[in-house]
Amino acid sequence: MILEWSDYESQSAFDTQVLVIGTGAGGAAAGTELAEAGFEVTFLEEGSYIPTSSFNPYTAESVPRLYRDAGATLIAGKPPFPYVEGRCVGGSTVINGGMAYRTSDEILETWARLTGDPGLGPKGLEALFERVEAAVHAKPQRPESIGDDNRIMAQGAAKQGWTYEFSSRNQDDCVGSNNCVLGCVTGAKQSTLVSYMPRARAAGARVLTDVRVDRLLIEGGRCVGASGRTVDPYTRRPGRRVSVRAQVVIVACGAVQTPYLLLNHKLGRASGQLGKNFLCHPNVKLVALYPFDVHGHRGVSQGGQVRHFHKEGIILAENMIPPGAVGAHLPVAGAEAWELMRRYNQMIISGVLVEDSSSGTVKRGFGGMANVRYEITRHDHERFLKGVRLLSELHFGMGADRVVLPFVGHHFARSMDEVNRAIAQTTDRRDLELFTPHLMGTARMGATAQDSVIDLDGQLWDLPGCYVADASVFPTACGVNPQITIMALATRVAHRLADRLRPARAA
Repeated sequence: MILEWSDYESQSAFDTQVLVIGTGAGGAAAGTELAEAGFEVTFLEEGSYIPTSSFNPYTAESVPRLYRDAGATLIAGKPPFPYVEGRCVGGSTVINGGMAYRTSDEILETWARLTGDPGLGPKGLEALFERVEAAVHAKPQRPESIGDDNRIMAQGAAKQGWTYEFSSRNQDDCVGSNNCVLGCVTGAKQSTLVSYMPRARAAGARVLTDVRVDRLLIEGGRCVGASGRTVDPYTRRPGRRVSVRAQVVIVACGAVQTPYLLLNHKLGRASGQLGKNFLCHPNVKLVALYPFDVHGHRGVSQGGQVRHFHKEGIILAENMIPPGAVGAHLPVAGAEAWELMRRYNQMIISGVLVEDSSSGTVKRGFGGMANVRYEITRHDHERFLKGVRLLSELHFGMGADRVVLPFVGHHFARSMDEVNRAIAQTTDRRDLELFTPHLMGTARMGATAQDSVIDLDGQLWDLPGCYVADASVFPTACGVNPQITIMALATRVAHRLADRLRPARAA
């Protein structure tokens, strides 16, 4: 059963065994596991249920429907930069690029050491990774779905002597329609909308959409549910209050919205870590223009990555996006923007992902908005400049005649000499044009209440009955696209919770 905002006129109070707040990578995985284990599960989702049949390539229509605040949410800092969150059934898995990477063994070994739990190490998570990869059909792309932008990147990396890996993606017969960021029009990308959530519903789970949760229900020091207001999906105006009482609550709102909700109840005081350790894998984009048609939109948006510099915390990748999204992010307007967009078929959109060397914070702000702050370090700045230089070398080496750089005041270059001059003049980190889709780490898991927000089962140290199952729980940045790791840890939380609930149900 799926309810939408107008349905709550007839019923606005519900009861369930397990309440899951959020239907993205973490919430869907945890809730589905519990529903299939025989527990009564109810999901609360702030966004709407938007089926595959309604997805389309029109940016002006799709972005407001699928993205929080139409993708205009901002991280404050030097420099300030936007971040994106999905707001729909399926969450950010509906709008991501479908990368299905496991966190590296080195980072998992660090997690095991920091928490003292070998279950968070490579061997401990192996079976969980296998489980979620099977659930979302994680596998390599078919060659015919990989476009020429990916092939040029792979060939360019080989020419430079760099390691390039074609990606595993959560997809089932992807044809490369290149609409990932606006919702997969074929249903091939196995977002939780089409993988986990149908399983949860088949197992009897109820999905309450268009409800923004603003408070937890706490009685006798225990979490017993949550309450929020309906949201008109067209006007975003709040409406009727909806409440759900539950034996246990799993918060899976993401690394920004989860601490925003929990901070309303002054939790995490023992460690002071709630809302801290915000990590985001900051990115920059570089657009390369070739003197011939590439047709980057014909094929999967990101077929692989240059992994040669991964140990330095640098990943290079192509990531073609629809023309409306390209046009919205060009550094020019008017006739100059039109001239660039006339060369859309000759573009390769590529970028640099840098693994965090610092962390930020999430706090409660004014007007119902989260206040997110994060600043890159000098080390990050140097890595971004290196990544832009490397990408420029790759593209010019493959015949590009122009690149659009992510530097304020130094956007265009026709040669490596011009790129190097622009890099030499980009001495201030505020001159980088950043963005991020990867949000992690604000309610981290740990072995003691003094250094973490949740215990090794996923339960808040200071609020029994309340669990977290999203990217908030990461002890450190994962260094890769995080969705598979989110699902694996959420599955772990669900299995441990099921083991705890079974004796109580039997009694």
